Amino acid sequence: MHQLFGLVLGKRDLSRAGDLFSLEDSEIEDCLSQALEEIKAISCSPDYLTNDNDQAVVEICITRITTAIRETRSIERHGGALVGLWESCLEHNLTPQGKDEDTPHAKIASDITSCILQNYSRPPVMALAVPVAVRFLQRGNRELSRNMSSYLSLAAMAKAELLAEHTEAITCSVLGGNHMLLRVLPSVYPKQPHAIHRHLGNLAAMMSQLDSPEQQHLLRLIRMVAEQQPLVLSPLVPSLVGYLGDASLNETLLGALVDVSQASPASMAPFLPALRVVGQQYPVLLGHVVKIHRAVGLTSERQARSSLVYLVSLLGSMDHSFHHTLLLEIRALTDRYTSILGGCAKDIYRMSNSFTSIARLLGRRLETDTTINCRIVLLLTVHQLAGSGNGTTHCLVQEHYVPVASRGFAWGL
Repeated sequence: MHQLFGLVLGKRDLSRAGDLFSLEDSEIEDCLSQALEEIKAISCSPDYLTNDNDQAVVEICITRITTAIRETRSIERHGGALVGLWESCLEHNLTPQGKDEDTPHAKIASDITSCILQNYSRPPVMALAVPVAVRFLQRGNRELSRNMSSYLSLAAMAKAELLAEHTEAITCSVLGGNHMLLRVLPSVYPKQPHAIHRHLGNLAAMMSQLDSPEQQHLLRLIRMVAEQQPLVLSPLVPSLVGYLGDASLNETLLGALVDVSQASPASMAPFLPALRVVGQQYPVLLGHVVKIHRAVGLTSERQARSSLVYLVSLLGSMDHSFHHTLLLEIRALTDRYTSILGGCAKDIYRMSNSFTSIARLLGRRLETDTTINCRIVLLLTVHQLAGSGNGTTHCLVQEHYVPVASRGFAWGL
């Protein structure tokens, strides 16, 4: 060890501690790990908590050491000793004793944290640091936890696999109020999906408590789950539908619910009326709403008929550019359940771009028919759905029967 370091640490000589900054970094670089081990021994001594002199010496020496490590870029050489001192702080009380008053060991941990974790792009350093950093998350020091969370978020972007084995602890920290770590969960999810699946319901329930950036991280996670394991979200459908009134959330959530409807259409069926309301309030989301109606409609003829009534009702009110999507979904349902057309199906109209007229005819027939079987005109096939190049869409309309409950049947309900 350098002579001056030996004097300051060996004698706990506070009067000479400042002289360490007069030394060149290169003069002391070789002995930094040894100095860190000596600091660890001092900080673990029984009287350290009450010895102000020793605390001051340690604080000055740590500042000098971390400065030298940064300037000489020797973190990989001395990372083991630095993390060892950092980890030793976990054996002591880190909970603030008063307002903004850190304990002596919390001060050591705080001074070391940035020196270690700012090297988040260095896998050898992070392999040592991440397991220790995760343990700090649950030690009751909010400031330390916040700093750890910030650096762990960066580490997750650089090397997510280093954090993956700690997914459970990170998720529990999020549920405990450390919302900053939400940004880590999408990064570790592909490596440890089941650890997150176990807590997904509680995570989703936090949505209204989060600020906008935090909500976006949670939405990203939900979207990833929907794409990879949509069945996991089926129990959460009621709560997710409950958030659709929020314009900042509904597009992503509806996209996730489309995936859920493909895997578990039955879980979406009770919520079709609520989705129709969302489609009415946010027309830009109708594409998602229509896809969910199709998925549910494909489960049974009864559901198909109900979905068809809603889909056809949109023809007269939606912009022409949306008709292509509507017609594809209508065609999918009538192709699956050909009995909907009945044996007496026949062509009754051939129109060109007259969707409003079709919708008006459908509405009039629904309103005036008083029998159990209400005659509904459904669009069946479309000639050149994508357009024939001249902007003209020709559609073939056929007639069939759809049972409705009563004369007072309401569109879309």
